[in-house]
Amino acid sequence: MAHKKLSLLTDLELDVMNAVWRYQQATVRQIVDDLQEQRPLAYTTIQTVLTILTQKGFVAHTPQGRAFVYRPLIQPEGVRRDTVSAIVDRLFAGSSRSLFLHLIESDSLTAQEAQELSTLLERRRHEDRND
Repeated sequence: MAHKKLSLLTDLELDVMNAVWRYQQATVRQIVDDLQEQRPLAYTTIQTVLTILTQKGFVAHTPQGRAFVYRPLIQPEGVRRDTVSAIVDRLFAGSSRSLFLHLIESDSLTAQEAQELSTLLERRRHEDRND
């Protein structure tokens, strides 16, 4: 099934979306409080970001008393998929293989992560043979 290409999120938009995903329904005040320790921001800043996210189609809101309650319209998987796709396109000339090789050759991959990747690749090869 085809999916609409999502626009990429800024770091602040992603922080706000992570809060919305955690709560599933949140007011601006809840998000401000949630982000306070990691990223103290003004109420109006979060309100502006939520307005932008609404315009981009990432969240919707409904009135509840004098506040709006925001809920996600997209799931984190869709954002991850489109963000990784954009990274592959922009930094690796569209080559998933190049990204994968970069990750394998970097020092940031632990032995356990390498083993997990190997297991996933083997499972994928097995699935491809059965198709």
